[in-house]
Amino acid sequence: KHTHQQPLSTRRLFALNSTTGLITVQRPLDREETAIHKLTVLASDGSSSPARATITINVTDVNDNAPNIDLRYIISPTNGTVMLSEKDPINTKIALITVSDKDTDVNGKVICFIEKDVPFHLKAVYDNQYLLETSALLDYEGTKEYIFKIVASDSGKPSLNQTALVRVRLEDENDNPPIFTQPVIELAVMENNQRDMFLTTISATDEDSGRNAEIVYQLGPNASFFDLDRKTGVLTASRVFDREEQERFLFTVTARDNGTRALQILCVREPA
Repeated sequence: KHTHQQPLSTRRLFALNSTTGLITVQRPLDREETAIHKLTVLASDGSSSPARATITINVTDVNDNAPNIDLRYIISPTNGTVMLSEKDPINTKIALITVSDKDTDVNGKVICFIEKDVPFHLKAVYDNQYLLETSALLDYEGTKEYIFKIVASDSGKPSLNQTALVRVRLEDENDNPPIFTQPVIELAVMENNQRDMFLTTISATDEDSGRNAEIVYQLGPNASFFDLDRKTGVLTASRVFDREEQERFLFTVTARDNGTRALQILCVREPA
């Protein structure tokens, strides 16, 4: 007759045939919970001194656990989004990433990578630990937001993987000056005109956004005969022109956001 002496938790996992001594598994085993089981088996023929044997059962690992990703931000996100500036240098540190896997050997060997081509990279610092950094200078006018996945994949067959989503949004810097659509404007205007007569609309563009792209126009010196709407760029006559008094006007207009660009205006000739 065979009997075994083990805790209830072990007796639930293994069954012992008291006649044949056959040990069978009666519940699924989890190596990550218990890797080694030791069973004590007694064999008796009715005498007072039963034989005793210790059975060691090693549970072989299978790749049943996906890797884990622990993502700890160095730059605190706002509503799940990391905010970066166009001025941030290459290798700006965004997050510390630690990957792990409960499996062992090949099944627990993890590689980590970024899923698509973005201006960020993972820099290995320790085993299974990486820094997420910028790998290039960022340009708001080129791309305003990046959404990408960090993938941790084990080496089991088939491999299992886990992903973490990263969102990065760029903050616009005033790094683009206004540009006039026409750098030089030449106008022919009749003398004896009406005051407030429309002459032209001066236009500039700015590749920045928001307040950085708000343009204000301003007349330079020697422009007392003209009025300029600061917001719309509409240029009008503020006086009556007299060719005999002054034949030619040369003045500049500036367009400003936080940068400055000057536009040259040439004006007035006698009516044919």
